[in-house]
Amino acid sequence: MSATHPRTLPESTSGSGSFQSHLSTTNSQQRLRATGGSVLSTKESSSLTSPVISSPNNLTNTLRVFLFPEIPISIHFQDHHASSRSWKSLVLKWMALVYCFLSVTFTSTALYKYLHLRNAARMRNEIVPSPFEFLSAEQRLSRISSYLGGGSQMFEPYIILPATPAVGITACLWTNDDGDASFRLLVSWASQWPGPISLVMTTKTQPHSIPHQQLLQRIKPLRDHPSLSGLSLHLIHSTHTGHSPSAYLNLARLYANSAKTVMLFPANISNVLPSNFYSALASRLHLPARKPLLVTDLVTSAFSIPDLTPVILPRNYPVWCTERGFLASRTSDWEDCVWQLWLEEYGLWHVNITVPIDTEDFANPASDLSIPLRNRLSEKYRAETCEVAMRRLWADTPRISKTAKRKLQWVKNFCRQTESSAKNGGT
Repeated sequence: MSATHPRTLPESTSGSGSFQSHLSTTNSQQRLRATGGSVLSTKESSSLTSPVISSPNNLTNTLRVFLFPEIPISIHFQDHHASSRSWKSLVLKWMALVYCFLSVTFTSTALYKYLHLRNAARMRNEIVPSPFEFLSAEQRLSRISSYLGGGSQMFEPYIILPATPAVGITACLWTNDDGDASFRLLVSWASQWPGPISLVMTTKTQPHSIPHQQLLQRIKPLRDHPSLSGLSLHLIHSTHTGHSPSAYLNLARLYANSAKTVMLFPANISNVLPSNFYSALASRLHLPARKPLLVTDLVTSAFSIPDLTPVILPRNYPVWCTERGFLASRTSDWEDCVWQLWLEEYGLWHVNITVPIDTEDFANPASDLSIPLRNRLSEKYRAETCEVAMRRLWADTPRISKTAKRKLQWVKNFCRQTESSAKNGGT
């Protein structure tokens, strides 16, 4: 019979109270080890995958990478939760700056367009083109022939015409044909006026007559005179002794050689201009002129303007000097013309330049009996013009604008002053 050796038990179980307690102890150790390993792997995975979990695909992170591409991506996503607010604030600030920039750009562009269009519209309203502006010389002549004694054949425009259109301020004036003396005065006057000239000359010669041909021969040398390079000369055959100074100035202005700005010079050309007058005048004006301007430094009211004061105005200005006066007087006709301009513009501005004018009337001298009649006709004309101006401002509707009310009140006051001045012998 073989000897039997007892089985050696593991040390781990030898000291245990029972086999069941050994199993429970072993199982618990396995659970503890498993738990520990689970915790360790979770921490490692958390540390490895933390950039992915804490970096959601949103606009903030995209902008961060776009604005700062030189910074590594891992740095962009560190401490995302801590810096999320600051980055959102930065993005909002950038958006606000972009919005402000776009708003300022849009507003500036819209404001510029508005001011530019308004200025263009204002200029169109201020300077209304005259219908004569679009007529040829023949068409203009047909329109005014009814106002000339003898019809259109009594008026010869452009006896002299410059080779090039006028540039600058065109002087509009008129004179009588007094032989060579009138030509000498013209050359003397033009020597102080280097700009264009539109001159209406009245003559007693009959069209196509021998004296008329002789006059044309005397005019011919003026074409080559250095002081008259910008001269446009027009002839009116006037057989009667009466003249219409306002009509002559209107014709000189109407047939000016394409000038945008003209100076109406109502005095006789024997009044020589001061030296450097043209350059001083041009330097103080913004050409082309938009409104009538008096060339004088002595203006306090419409009734204190020196006699025969020149006026600067646009050639196509809608107001023309009235030709109602029958008395051939430069001074009287011009007073009515300036008064009319003052009324139309609600007062006139002036250019601060002194022009010495001899107020002697070089048109037909008026008799003592005709002057009172001329004054009464002038008063009637001004009263009718005032009435028309007030009717034009007073609309048919019961309500008018504040601007129209102010203009209407100005017209009423001005017309009352006109009436008072006439009663006191101021006209």
